[in-house]
Amino acid sequence: MTTPSPAEPTGTPDSASSAPSPSSSGTAASAPSAPSPSAPGTPSPPADDLPDGARPADDAPSLAFLDPDLAWGHHLLVVAADVDPDDVEALALSRFAGASRRDEHTIDLLPGAWLTGPWALDERARTALGLPEAATEAYLARAPVQRGQAVPEELLGLGGLLDVFAEGTPEGTEAEVVEFLLAAARRLGGALRAGGSGRLLMPDPGEHIDLLVHAPVWLEPEALEVVLADLLPGLQVLPDPGPAPLPLRPPAPEGLTPEEERDRAERHARADEVDAAALSSEQIHEGYGAIWRYPDDGVISIQVEPLEHIPTVLLGLDWAEEGLLTYAVRWYPADDAAAMLEPEPQSQPLPPPTPSDEARALIEDCAAALHEAVGGVIADDDGFLVDLGAEWPEEAAAMPEQGQPSTAHGPDDGQDDGPDEDSAPQET
Repeated sequence: MTTPSPAEPTGTPDSASSAPSPSSSGTAASAPSAPSPSAPGTPSPPADDLPDGARPADDAPSLAFLDPDLAWGHHLLVVAADVDPDDVEALALSRFAGASRRDEHTIDLLPGAWLTGPWALDERARTALGLPEAATEAYLARAPVQRGQAVPEELLGLGGLLDVFAEGTPEGTEAEVVEFLLAAARRLGGALRAGGSGRLLMPDPGEHIDLLVHAPVWLEPEALEVVLADLLPGLQVLPDPGPAPLPLRPPAPEGLTPEEERDRAERHARADEVDAAALSSEQIHEGYGAIWRYPDDGVISIQVEPLEHIPTVLLGLDWAEEGLLTYAVRWYPADDAAAMLEPEPQSQPLPPPTPSDEARALIEDCAAALHEAVGGVIADDDGFLVDLGAEWPEEAAAMPEQGQPSTAHGPDDGQDDGPDEDSAPQET
């Protein structure tokens, strides 16, 4: 018997029509170690009928196949069989503050947006959806279609989201979901398939090596040099521009009465007292930067600054709520500065350069050294925690389990929870 899909949220647009459950039995299927194909909402075929390479492990329950006709209009996170569904859930909880698992095969991301899966991919689905042979599972995203203007021609050709959505870039909720799918694909070694157009984006994890250390401890510039002395000898701390000069007192307007002049003098005297007290009190750290130059392989930049908003992955941690600093360790290619000084017209935009293995290792070593000095956690630019072998704070290690229930809908919202296989979904 086919497992019906979970109840749909109230007010869901037509573009997020009902989708069947990935489970192929009366109970929602758990994640298999190897997928087996089947059409959505139908049992998997006998093992003898499966194509080569698509047989499930002997001790693993099978997944339902993804129907390419129903999936065509939806965004997909495409992964290999060795990606654990728990990892996908952890990434979602790290990205969206209100994300939660609705059931064994549905993760609510935002109001009106959720993720279903994993679905198994067979040869028919891979061919119809234009997916590579290594693609064995997929997660299907549901979100309202929200598109902006077409991308200007001069911005096309870099191979990123602008190329994938050349006719109109996603906005609002759809943009948040698409950006998450791309970040998850980068982290998991997968791909993003855009609903409707069918364009495939396979991000290279090697192009994004920058790391962030979020911690409650401030390092003075001299201390930063000491912490990184062995890794970045000769690290150059950028000069502090210093505080902005106080404005000069404006001249008194003409024609004031003696009483008005006394009142004006008293107000300026009180303002001077406030300024003096502020200057004598503990100064607020406003951040600073430092750079280290490779002979031929670009620049390592360290940017230290306070955070105005707590990253989602750290919400609920006491030490993060008491004040948080970020040590951003980034790599820039050697020709960036030269290109800015002497720009040359390009007939075609150039793709971003890929950092060397040496630069990647140095970024990781710097982040690990900073983490050892100031504590906290290490994350990437996508907002996901990064494990460099460091010992995490106990609270941070438990963060994937701290997602709060979504307010998008509940299990008893009165909506029809049966699959609608007669109508193909519109693009989402």
